[in-house]
Amino acid sequence: MNLKSWGIFGLLMALCAFMAVMTADPWYQITDSTFLQPNNVENLLRRTALYGLLGIGVAFVIISSGIDLSVGSLVCLSACLLAICLQVDYRAADGRRVFRTSTSDANIAVYGDASDLSDGDLIRFWGGRRARNALVHVRSTQQVTLFDEQDHRVGAGTVVVIDEALSRDDDGGQIARAYAVSRFDRGARLVLLPSGVPRLSPRDQITLVHPQSGLKVLEILHVEPADEGVLVTLKQDLGNDFDRDWVCVPLQRHQRMPVPLAIITVLAVAVVLGAIHGLLVTRVRLQPFVVTLCGLMIYRGLARWLTGDDPVGFGNEYVSTLSPWGSGKFTLFQWQQAGHENSFGVPYPFFVLLVVAFLASVFLNRTVWGRYLLALGRNEEAARYSGINTGRTTVIAYVICALATATGGMLFALDANSVSPSSFGNFFELYAIAAAVLGGCSLRGGEGTVMGVIGGTAVMQVLNNLILLLKISEKLEAVVIGGVILIGVLADEGIRSAAARRRARRTREK
Repeated sequence: MNLKSWGIFGLLMALCAFMAVMTADPWYQITDSTFLQPNNVENLLRRTALYGLLGIGVAFVIISSGIDLSVGSLVCLSACLLAICLQVDYRAADGRRVFRTSTSDANIAVYGDASDLSDGDLIRFWGGRRARNALVHVRSTQQVTLFDEQDHRVGAGTVVVIDEALSRDDDGGQIARAYAVSRFDRGARLVLLPSGVPRLSPRDQITLVHPQSGLKVLEILHVEPADEGVLVTLKQDLGNDFDRDWVCVPLQRHQRMPVPLAIITVLAVAVVLGAIHGLLVTRVRLQPFVVTLCGLMIYRGLARWLTGDDPVGFGNEYVSTLSPWGSGKFTLFQWQQAGHENSFGVPYPFFVLLVVAFLASVFLNRTVWGRYLLALGRNEEAARYSGINTGRTTVIAYVICALATATGGMLFALDANSVSPSSFGNFFELYAIAAAVLGGCSLRGGEGTVMGVIGGTAVMQVLNNLILLLKISEKLEAVVIGGVILIGVLADEGIRSAAARRRARRTREK
């Protein structure tokens, strides 16, 4: 750590001491300070970790004398891609898509072969645009060729004749076989389904439907074969109103990608985009400001297009597996206070930050590529004449920035559990740049440390926390960010000028 890094950590300690005193009532009862409450400290650690990842990535680009304004939009795109790749659908195990329904003929035309349905089978219709959901019995089936309203052939299908017409004609929806519940146990959350039920697994769901009114969608915890059928243990209670009149429609869970493949996909996209940034800067000779400003708009637009400009998220699908990496913590202490159980722990994103910071520090300070990067930022022409492949080094800097940004974007998404593509990640690039500049990175390039960036990020988060806890208008948040960047640039300019004067004085003395 250099002098700048020690200075930023000294500022951080002073800010924390100031906040501890200012949020205590009275001021000398530090232990009662709102700032030092476990949940507030955990939140600060989490925010520092998430924004610190972005700051580390931007620092590599700034050290190379570049800039990256696309960080916020790339955070949004990465978050949306992760949610899309991990999208989960629940589909009826033996469901069929409806082509058209007819109230006059009391039938339902479906795509494909439905000849396995026989007279007396109970089926459920749902998801139509006009017709109400219904439970009906099958009377007969007939293989047909489906034609649209213009008499164009659509394909093979099946007309299912039912005992009771639906409420309206429709051209959408689904049907699936419904199964009777042979036995149930409310206390143990058990239901016994007939042996002909499709294969079910833990994390699948069953839809329980009452013929008159009532609908329950419950998650499966355990499936066990039994002599009379299949014994299913449910995660939620059946409810006091549950009886033998209810029927079951099994739903199988379909996840678009395994979690490791989804993460690799997002990181691979980030690598490609980072490489494109670097190549446009080095080969096409575009200014980094222009390249990344275009990226800012393009990636935001891509995220909105991929999601249809609708929020995407993870729901409750990954609560116990992936989501804790964004919102969970490693508990260190637990205690009872005023009848409530309190705890303090280190958020999991902070461990990710430590790993990334260690790798980034090793790369920057212990590898030849790190030395090349620092040399490139100090003087690109001199670095080129000394034999350094400056183009490749610049591309590496932008790829590292994109990788760190994508990692942060995925953790931000897991922490929020929902991503709104129009606003998620807005202005995150300013937080990252401010943290890097405050942490000792010179916007001229060639200078900066990973520890300094983490310290700068922590200072930014404490300042935001100060605005919140001292009830200062949140509208001043942008003022704080802008002021920090300005002060950092002025300080850097002052230090450089003082160093230049000192060198000139020494030269004259010699």
